[in-house]
Amino acid sequence: MKQKSILFPCLLLAASVYAWLESGQAELFSGQDQWPVLLMLLGAAFVYQGKKEAVTPHFFIGLLLFGIGLHFFAKPKWVWWPDDFEMLLFMIGFSLLVSAVQKKEYVYEAVSMICFSLFLYFFKQIMAWLESAHIPTALLKEYWPFVFIGISLLLLLIKRKKSIR
Repeated sequence: MKQKSILFPCLLLAASVYAWLESGQAELFSGQDQWPVLLMLLGAAFVYQGKKEAVTPHFFIGLLLFGIGLHFFAKPKWVWWPDDFEMLLFMIGFSLLVSAVQKKEYVYEAVSMICFSLFLYFFKQIMAWLESAHIPTALLKEYWPFVFIGISLLLLLIKRKKSIR
């Protein structure tokens, strides 16, 4: 007999907890009625179900939803919090890395995504350091996206010796 999934009860619980928080019947924390809290609750439901039933895609989606919710919840509160682009790339890489540890797949891709997001986060500081060392950075500032586009296209177009995963 096929075992029933706990996904629906988990999602229903997450939505119900959010409805309760949004109603204002209890003040647990500031901003509890904002949409990022719903993303975090839904993400937690997917993480729990994915871990409990060993469904790696649900675990990945849960981490991603929770991370995106956390980002948009924390961003207005802390001035040092990274911008959307860098943080979303980091969340994708982090979610992929945590999921990759389970199956030992996509570790290189996850670490590369995290490194790229950190490069973007520290780009201004790197450019300032290079300029202080009297290294010209005008071309680098203008054309670095095209370098990554070229690398991406090269990686997409070269023939792989291994089969596609």
